[in-house]
Amino acid sequence: MKLNPINYVRYLLEFVIIITGVVLSFYLDDLRQLGEKESYKDTLIEELLVTSQEDLKQIEKITEDLTIVQKNIAEILADIEDGRKDLNDAEVAEKYLFIIQKMSVSFFPQNGTFNQLISTGSIELIDSKEFRRVLLNNYTHYYDRNSANNRTLDDLYLAFGANIDPKITVTSTEQDDASFIYSDMVVSSYDIDQKFYLSNTFKAYLLTAQSMVGKNIDMLQIFSKSYKEIIALANKEIS
Repeated sequence: MKLNPINYVRYLLEFVIIITGVVLSFYLDDLRQLGEKESYKDTLIEELLVTSQEDLKQIEKITEDLTIVQKNIAEILADIEDGRKDLNDAEVAEKYLFIIQKMSVSFFPQNGTFNQLISTGSIELIDSKEFRRVLLNNYTHYYDRNSANNRTLDDLYLAFGANIDPKITVTSTEQDDASFIYSDMVVSSYDIDQKFYLSNTFKAYLLTAQSMVGKNIDMLQIFSKSYKEIIALANKEIS
């Protein structure tokens, strides 16, 4: 039995129509999913903008405090340089309290939104290669360096407590309106060991703190530049 050519063409057309419909259906579904992913990516970037601005404010506050720490360290070092104590005990207590209170305050980047960009694959949908590079640097390389700095400063803070506080004892009270992270303390009493204050041991600790705080300030400046780039590139991405 011969196949009618007209039937053959009809079957072929039906087959092509069915295949085309299936392919078109998959294509439209892919477009829909891509649109949803793009929309979710934009939502994450908008959240990233908010957290980046908050982190930048946190960096500015910590940098401001660390700059005062460096100033207080320099003033105490200048005072003991000639082997005499010219600052009075109240001034020493106030400066020393600020040093130990603020020198180890850490910066903790809010990396939750970045982690979502990675885990959902949304970062691959970001058009700008530069934006992806800056994000990866900020939340991996810089993040790890910052964590290492924080651990070192924590260790130094503990060393100050164990080796200096028994000799230069400053008790304090917390201001009523201060937040937990940046709580400000005021001197309530103090006891300054004059001999230890002029010792090379105390000087060595201050020099170490000066160096470590300086490195932390440098790290925060790198973060600050990075966050400003993130904010600018994020605005371009979603505009």
